[in-house]
Amino acid sequence: MRILAWNCRGAAKPAFMSSFRRLVQIHSPEICLLYETRLSGSGLDRVVRRFEVDWESYVVESQGLSGGIVALWKRGGATVDVFHNCSQQVLMIISAPNAAPWVLSGVYASTDHRTRRVLWDELTHLIAQGLPTAIVGDFNCILEGSEKRGGRAFTDTVDRREFRDFLSRNGLVDLGFSGPQFTWCNNQSGQARVWERLDRAIASTDWLTRFPSYRVSHLPRIASDHCPLLISTVSGSSHQCPFRFEKVWLSLPQSWDIVRGAWSLPVRGDPMQRVSRKLELTKRRLRRWNREVVGDIFRRLEEVEAAIADHQSREDQMGALPEADMVSLRGLLATHHSILRQHEIFWRQKSRIQWVREGDRNTSFFHRSTIIRRQRNMIRSLRDEQGHRVEGDSAITHILLDFFRSRWTEDCESDPAGQLPRAASQIIRLRTLCWFVQ
Repeated sequence: MRILAWNCRGAAKPAFMSSFRRLVQIHSPEICLLYETRLSGSGLDRVVRRFEVDWESYVVESQGLSGGIVALWKRGGATVDVFHNCSQQVLMIISAPNAAPWVLSGVYASTDHRTRRVLWDELTHLIAQGLPTAIVGDFNCILEGSEKRGGRAFTDTVDRREFRDFLSRNGLVDLGFSGPQFTWCNNQSGQARVWERLDRAIASTDWLTRFPSYRVSHLPRIASDHCPLLISTVSGSSHQCPFRFEKVWLSLPQSWDIVRGAWSLPVRGDPMQRVSRKLELTKRRLRRWNREVVGDIFRRLEEVEAAIADHQSREDQMGALPEADMVSLRGLLATHHSILRQHEIFWRQKSRIQWVREGDRNTSFFHRSTIIRRQRNMIRSLRDEQGHRVEGDSAITHILLDFFRSRWTEDCESDPAGQLPRAASQIIRLRTLCWFVQ
């Protein structure tokens, strides 16, 4: 699904409709959120009638020439239930066939931080309902000095601290962006020109788990002093997860036999080739063993819990279980405890939280830490050697390959005697770390 969010700064101006239609034609969004329409009453009705007939709409009228939100969504797509509980947001509950619903909040925050507190409270209550939630729009506030250029120096004011506290308290994650760094410009000239990142997309960790391959793009500023935001729940790029040695495997004795068996196989070649080949064999055998024997620990936990519930239900109906069933139930409970321990090990490793002592079962904390770390570590753009920012998987891959080729390509003619064996040993250690250390 693609979502277009845009502070258009007035939907009645001549340039708005043609610019909006152009955005829809290029990006084909299923949902559009328009902020600061500055329209109400008959003027708003006239503008809404100009939208295409295949759009459904929901409007929040402006208060004078301030504010106003229009939500549009395509007919025939996902089911959308829309309402608003304050003038600063529109709530959309989106239900697709064969999928659980999630919440999209279109936000146009007040410029008065005291009024924004009402919005923070409403959103906090919304997130507490437990549905995956994404919040998109113009927050009229920045978080840190890097989100501003020009004008007076950044100061950590009360409204900015309140915004950070709201994000932290609710476990919300900034979804990042590709494209221009700032989303708003005051269009002044000289030293009076100011840029800020006022528009953004944030989401709960449940939403990130639901849509892990999302993408947020800042589009060029046209017909407004704000950038439109394009949010796609599917990025369209495919990423192969690299091999990782899972610590949970060490709790199963068979893993040691697999590693030992792979490394005992005779392999031809020089020392570096033999080490590389044995690493490859170990990786393949562990992957196959994990797929065929270990299986999905999340699915296994559900199966064990279902079997325990079945045994206990029969015990409740019969009053007592036969001895064989009691033995089976005790075995299931022991297995359940073991799998829970594996879950804890799995998420502790993924979250990279090292200071939590063994036995502290806080899997939801580890899971949230993992989601946030993945978001922060995602490479969305890079600068090339000329300092130009590039985006897209192919361009990023090209820059990375050029970078490492320039530093790892060996010049045999200029290599002094005795250096190559040392370099080879360093590469062996590096490859070993890449395979077995996360």
